[in-house]
Amino acid sequence: MKLINLRVLVSLLATLTAIIFILLSFLYPNYAILCLTIEAVLLPAIYIVGNYYTEDYIKRQSDSEFTDLAQSSDKLEEKYINELINNVQLETELHYIKNGNKKVKKN
Repeated sequence: MKLINLRVLVSLLATLTAIIFILLSFLYPNYAILCLTIEAVLLPAIYIVGNYYTEDYIKRQSDSEFTDLAQSSDKLEEKYINELINNVQLETELHYIKNGNKKVKKN
């Protein structure tokens, strides 16, 4: 949601900048070329800065998600290993129960 808000904010800022400079060029026709030149420089700068912020936000968000995923994966692996150890212990106990707790004779 914040990503959409950031993109909307950048678009609104660029639109307002364009409207202001177009109005300035109509109000001051002698400086119209100057106003439109400044506008032509400012608009790409606004979009570039907005894209940097958007990319940074996406990177931070994905880094956070990857960290959470790695932690969940580690917990799942730990549970798997514990279950595996538990199964081996239960198989050993079952083996002893089936054999009546008798020791196996060696030949």
